[in-house]
Amino acid sequence: MIYFLIIIAVIFIFSLWSFLEHKFIVTSEYIINSEEITFVVLSDIHNKGFRKSNQILLKKILEQRPDFVIIAGDMINKKKPCYHGEAFNIIKEISEHYPVYYAYGNHEQYFEELTCSNSNVEKQVTLCESWNLYKEKLERLGVIFLNNKSIEIRRNDSKIIITGLSLSSDYYRNRNRIKLEQEAIIDYIGGRSSDGYQILIAHNPIYFHDYIEWGADLILAGHAHGGLIRIPIIGGIISPQFRLFPKYDAGRYSENNRHMIVSRGLGNHSCMPRIFNIPELVVVKMKGVL
Repeated sequence: MIYFLIIIAVIFIFSLWSFLEHKFIVTSEYIINSEEITFVVLSDIHNKGFRKSNQILLKKILEQRPDFVIIAGDMINKKKPCYHGEAFNIIKEISEHYPVYYAYGNHEQYFEELTCSNSNVEKQVTLCESWNLYKEKLERLGVIFLNNKSIEIRRNDSKIIITGLSLSSDYYRNRNRIKLEQEAIIDYIGGRSSDGYQILIAHNPIYFHDYIEWGADLILAGHAHGGLIRIPIIGGIISPQFRLFPKYDAGRYSENNRHMIVSRGLGNHSCMPRIFNIPELVVVKMKGVL
């Protein structure tokens, strides 16, 4: 009996800790060479709201005075209506201050892959309508969707290309996940631009080396939720696909002067916990690369 009570007490303590952690946001700053352009990365909010009508998150973004904001996917939850929701509210407020470039995660990709035409399933039709309205409303606010598309940003004589890679759901399977071939990447987004600094927004970080081979200079990812439960030194314990000790759970990874930054995200979905894993706002500053 005593062991049962201890287990219950431990579960309660960790649940309470996880609940409290969700109330805070930490800022993680990454400097690529030195500072000139600053941008903020939002990832994996999953329609979570923050206290005081999202003013806490907005205040932290405003404090950074970014040149623009990048969304690295999973602002919403699949199988649930997108509009009207907390993700829309957050993006709307941000778009009033900064340009917003929105790339997809697997939850946005779920909606893109829905078969909406000639569907007799009422819920599916409702989800499709909600997704289309969500995109339409955000586009009217000036949000630029990078669904396998690119945008160029020029600063003096330098050029930055920001590309959003939207991988199909096959690349997010728990089992029998397919290999990402270079031909597939090119089919999605074409080849790398011959000049300029290439930022690739690719929600799933496990294909790090494939992204580098394609030619990305900086990869922005999320999806791993920081490994859900984090242990000092060891890092994240489990990925959303139930892989133990994911290799790319959070932080910065570098190879041959090319980098990937993986956000721990700002929310969660389903029954996924966050323990010792406070929601994270990523800030990137770079200069010497341009």
